[in-house]
Amino acid sequence: MPYIRYMSSRMRVPSTTISNMPLPLDDIPRQTPPPATPLKFPRHEPKELSYNAESTDINLLKLYSPIRNPAGLEPQHVSALNLKINRDVPFDQLFPAHYLPSSLWEETLSVGNKKETSLASTSANKRLRNGTLVPSHQAYYTHMKELLSENEDAYRAINRQHPRPGKSAVKPVHLRRFYIALQIVGEFWDTSLDGPAPASGKVTRAGSSPGGEAFSDKLAPSSSKSTDSDREHQLSSKYNNPDVAVSRSSGSEEPRSKSTSKTVSVPISQTTVPLSASSALTSKSAVASSGIAQDNYRGRRTSTGTMMPAQYRHNLLKEFLEPLLWAFGCRYDMPRLQPHLYVRTLKIPVDFSGLVYYTPQERPSSMVGSLEGPLLGIQGRQGSTFGEQDGQSDLVDLLREVGAMLLIAQERSREGMDEVVPNLDKWFVTKRRWGGGTGEAIGEPLGLACEREGVSQQKQHDEKSKQSGEPPMKKRSQEKRVRVEMTREVARKESLRKSTIPPSSRWDSRIKYMRVGKDTESECDNIYLFSSVNHHLCIVRLLVHPEYLRYLANGGDPLGQPWFKLQMDRSKWFDLLSAEDRTEAMKGIWGVLTWLMRT
Repeated sequence: MPYIRYMSSRMRVPSTTISNMPLPLDDIPRQTPPPATPLKFPRHEPKELSYNAESTDINLLKLYSPIRNPAGLEPQHVSALNLKINRDVPFDQLFPAHYLPSSLWEETLSVGNKKETSLASTSANKRLRNGTLVPSHQAYYTHMKELLSENEDAYRAINRQHPRPGKSAVKPVHLRRFYIALQIVGEFWDTSLDGPAPASGKVTRAGSSPGGEAFSDKLAPSSSKSTDSDREHQLSSKYNNPDVAVSRSSGSEEPRSKSTSKTVSVPISQTTVPLSASSALTSKSAVASSGIAQDNYRGRRTSTGTMMPAQYRHNLLKEFLEPLLWAFGCRYDMPRLQPHLYVRTLKIPVDFSGLVYYTPQERPSSMVGSLEGPLLGIQGRQGSTFGEQDGQSDLVDLLREVGAMLLIAQERSREGMDEVVPNLDKWFVTKRRWGGGTGEAIGEPLGLACEREGVSQQKQHDEKSKQSGEPPMKKRSQEKRVRVEMTREVARKESLRKSTIPPSSRWDSRIKYMRVGKDTESECDNIYLFSSVNHHLCIVRLLVHPEYLRYLANGGDPLGQPWFKLQMDRSKWFDLLSAEDRTEAMKGIWGVLTWLMRT
């Protein structure tokens, strides 16, 4: 029995996901949510860096040090990096084209097809750099088939509802949690079932015939002169009064009769559906026909995109990418130390949704949690005010991407190097504080003085008890005395340790930093980032020269140097709510992972 409980807990979806999981609405008309957030994407074009023989050194430390918040960033902060951006780049320009999955892999694997069988067998005989077999045709096709499922069919599967008429049941296995996260994100962004915007005209629901004829839509112009807020106030005051029927079209109130054919007025966008009060009590739309003002909204949204918490986007990225990473033996992990980009002595905080590593083949190293990498980064960002005249949001979003990719480049460049902790030989590290004293505070706090007095009294009582034969103090008092003495001793040693504590390390001791997948024929390192805004995903590559990283760490005069440039190549934005787009994004991600994890 305990084993069964253990297995059920392991198979259960985390409680944080279940609590946020939307419930099926059963096509119940409900209040119209706020207007949908328009889809905008960041598109900042950095100015070309101009210099001549009289130009001075570009001091990034002096340029970025005064910045206290993103509002202080200006276009000169981007142009100083000498960045060039190429947009809508195809996959074969982000990595070699032969690492893309073949078009034959988009079809089911059949034994009789010799081309498909030979293609699958050739990939199965190869291994990745971590010893894992190259994912086969069957693995790719299984993930692709699940991603091609329509959203409605997948939502019904995870909510344990019957499939739609004429549709076969969908059984998501690898990407079940992705569809749970997608349904949560869809409550803020999915406008596929949104109808036209509500007009000013109000209509009423008239009573239907007892025979149960089909519902008919009729237009009814509005004759109300009061505002919507006034009418909502009137409705809220009559919410619990069953003897009053409120008409939104006329703004009047009248007693409700006992007849079952009495009309109940509610606003719907521009249509009226006749419904009798008697049949409304047993229908699924009883809430809409109970005299409460309801809109006839039947879409998936309950709010707007600007109100979505950032954690929902992070969960969506993780649940989409993690099954693909597992196929390559890689691991989606959060930074264990606070990530900072180092520009000489300046530490710039960087935000990540996750980093991708892989587990080493050595069993002792893998058991203690060691990782190798990083391969690439994952970053989801808030923001929906892109494309404005000042361009501040676009500028900040671009710098967040560049900062994250430069940090990944700095970590990958640590391959084969030993950490040099700064200020390790300074006097304030090797000598104690307080002029060479023990490090304890001046004077003695009142609490410690009272504890010391209590200990001394206890010692005197023990001595008297031995001479006079009286019983000693209780055992609890003795334990308290020992605990007080140990606490004071630990505090004294901790104070001494802090007086000579060395600076904290910048490197994670359990990560073996490596340039995983670096092209040996190029001096530049390929830095990949899976970037996300709204509910879209983009694959970004940045080419960084090692001399550029040394310039960030030590400074110097980079003007006129051939290595002083950053080239950013970006794919198009893929909509994760669209089956075709997320399948195409999976194809690019599969190619990036195959390219980086090659032997």
